[in-house]
Amino acid sequence: MKTLREALLKDNITSLGIWLTFISAIVFLLCGTLENRNEGGDFSVFFLNYAITIVYSLVVLITAFKRYKWGLSKSKIDYTIFMLILWLISAFALNRVMNVFDDSVTWLSILLVLSCTSLALTPFLEYLLPAFKHFICFFVSISIMLFGYFALSLIPLYIISAPAALGLGISLHSYVPLLLTIFTIILALKSVKRHKGLIFSLAGGLLFCLVAIAYFNYSWYSINSKITKFANRNTLAEGKLPNWVVISQNIPAGKVSERILKSDLVYKTFNTDGNWLWGNFMNRRFDEKQQHDPLVVLATLFQGKISLDETERIKILESMYDSRHQAQERLWSGDELETRNIITNVRIFPEYRMAYTEKILNIRNKDSRKWGGNQEAIYTFHLPEGSVVSSLSLWIAGKEEKAYLTTKSKADSAYKQIVGVEHEQRDPSVIHWQEGNKVSVRVFPCTPTEDRKFKLGITSPLRKTGSQLVYENIYFDGPTANDATETLQLNFSMIPGHLNLPDGCEEMSKGVYQANRDYEPDWQLRFIAPKLSPETFSFDGKSYQIYEAVITESTFRPAAIYLDLNKQWTKDEFDALWEAIKTKTVYVFNDKLVQLREDNKDIEFEQLSKLNFSLFPIYKITRPAQSLLISKGTPASPNLSDLKGSEFANRLSSYLETPKEVALYNIGDELSPYIKTLKELRVFKYQTGDLKNLLNALSASKYQSFREDSATVVIDASGVSIRQSRNEKAGKAPDHLLRLFAYNRIMKKVAERYFRDDFIQPEIIAEAEKANIVSPVSSLIVLETQKDYERFGIEESKNSLKNASMKSSGAVPEPHEWVLILLTSLIVLYFIKRPSLKKLTA
Repeated sequence: MKTLREALLKDNITSLGIWLTFISAIVFLLCGTLENRNEGGDFSVFFLNYAITIVYSLVVLITAFKRYKWGLSKSKIDYTIFMLILWLISAFALNRVMNVFDDSVTWLSILLVLSCTSLALTPFLEYLLPAFKHFICFFVSISIMLFGYFALSLIPLYIISAPAALGLGISLHSYVPLLLTIFTIILALKSVKRHKGLIFSLAGGLLFCLVAIAYFNYSWYSINSKITKFANRNTLAEGKLPNWVVISQNIPAGKVSERILKSDLVYKTFNTDGNWLWGNFMNRRFDEKQQHDPLVVLATLFQGKISLDETERIKILESMYDSRHQAQERLWSGDELETRNIITNVRIFPEYRMAYTEKILNIRNKDSRKWGGNQEAIYTFHLPEGSVVSSLSLWIAGKEEKAYLTTKSKADSAYKQIVGVEHEQRDPSVIHWQEGNKVSVRVFPCTPTEDRKFKLGITSPLRKTGSQLVYENIYFDGPTANDATETLQLNFSMIPGHLNLPDGCEEMSKGVYQANRDYEPDWQLRFIAPKLSPETFSFDGKSYQIYEAVITESTFRPAAIYLDLNKQWTKDEFDALWEAIKTKTVYVFNDKLVQLREDNKDIEFEQLSKLNFSLFPIYKITRPAQSLLISKGTPASPNLSDLKGSEFANRLSSYLETPKEVALYNIGDELSPYIKTLKELRVFKYQTGDLKNLLNALSASKYQSFREDSATVVIDASGVSIRQSRNEKAGKAPDHLLRLFAYNRIMKKVAERYFRDDFIQPEIIAEAEKANIVSPVSSLIVLETQKDYERFGIEESKNSLKNASMKSSGAVPEPHEWVLILLTSLIVLYFIKRPSLKKLTA
């Protein structure tokens, strides 16, 4: 019996087919890995793959003609299979240039590779082990379905492809899936004829495909039915929440739901109005790479599309999958942008439990076109709890230009006018506050001719856990940073104990550490918390000092307990808590307030524990001072601002107009975006911990909370308070004390008007200007010239800390101190120049 090696040595054309297929696949995959996505590069890759295909096709045809003259069908099918595989690789290379199908989803890419590999191995079944034969035939059967799907999708191209082939023959790629389907069926039948037992493997592959398609279609139908059911139920009940909120709470948060919601936003669907699959144009309101998933196409063919409009689907995606960055409004595309380099410069003040971080990012536009390739870079930065942005810079013509602080509406209007209406290359950048400890940064234009650079400064509290302080890196969503490099520099105002530095850090000088590495978004720095400094920071007639936060422990026997249930709760947690509170009045919210009893508690838990997130209507709590709300956070939920205009928001707005603090105990460290914003607005007397601590507190009838007043703000993550006093004595504390104080006080002030159009009050704007911080009412913007600032009515703040910097620590002179400094300087200058003046007058 011949070995496989001997067979290949005697068949040079098959050996050549194997080598050329391998080379062509490597060329295709390498170029895909390197993301060589410009026009010239794509054409070069395609023509290389196409040339390899043509060479082998000519070899096969010439050999067949020599052996069989015009009876080409008698040629060895093995040659035809390798030829068609080469044509398929060439077709996908061509698809990068002439987009017929969007980029394949991961499972489709893997299946295509396995199908082609199995097809290439089929001629050699007699040399393989029995188990391997069945494995190959299983995938050959799947490949018949796969190639058949592509063949049917391309039917609209068949008529125009035949006459177009008279040119370079490029249009012949349209027929490759059809030919592959035919020859794969022939090869499968021949294999079964030689090896009878393989019929079961072939049947198994077909059955697997049919089951997968049927399951996906059933899931699509089921989820679509639930969407309709929950929307109709909410409408009939005259629900206080919008339909999209109720839908996002209740439908399962799986891959099928995500694909349903992203159909026509990310995934192509079957188009009954145009050219089936490839004729409909995708919407660019959602910034995610467009993809081709045959299961989605078939589901929309058999089950139809969902009835939700794009706006509702995007809202649901934001709430269920935290897709807010992808859903941001885009004035220009940013598809070709990448984050090339990051500098992270951190100044840590252990004795004040805070840090100032500067992120300097370089943006590259990979588009090969030297003209018309302008793009807009949009970043979402995720900040540690309680952080505030205190500086923004943009490099224009090689010079760093610092931002001006203005109202959010003015900054937004100026940026959109320049970028969205005038389309001018006026080099603006703007940063806006977002709920959930996030900010968004926009930079325009990012051109192919030069990299853009901007700097963001963030003032952050350090999180206290036990005896340690934790610095958390600030990460971002935006132009990919997969290949970015990073220079990290850490410097300390004092060297703390038990310093646990990130990998790769080297000491450059005392208290200064540096690392040069590939970009790492997720890292922390830990060290022992030292004593707080007694130093103050003074500005504008007031001083700011940091203290240990005063924890008030009071006797608390709530008259009512409200449970905020969702899928994060376990049955064991609920049962353990119920045993401790069952003698009290306990409520849950299930379309209305429901009092829990022994006979209904399990039913209510089963229903509410399926919710992806909860939005407990705190306005339903009639006696806030005598009530306890127990919650457990979810990673995603609607933001508070998403609910504006709904009956829910109107009632909540009325509730917030009169300050009321509800005792909230959060189990664990995670907070939903909804609860997180309410917490920042000082709606709660907040306490967090595990279930055991909660049970102990309930047993002892004790509740701990931080004490705040008009002159004191508490930063509970750090366990500190910042106190304002009328004291003009200069100190050495960093100006970030004032910035954090102002941010927390602004959040408290905007609470009562948060849903109203008039929540931007002059005194709140003045506070933001003084601290130069980004907040719900204020933004930072960089414009190219002074005339640009003037035409949009944006002025530089006079009585302000200005943009923060690595050197901005210690007291800032008061206005009268500036006068004294000026007078002193003039006197000193007079005495220095006095001899010269005497000579002149002599």
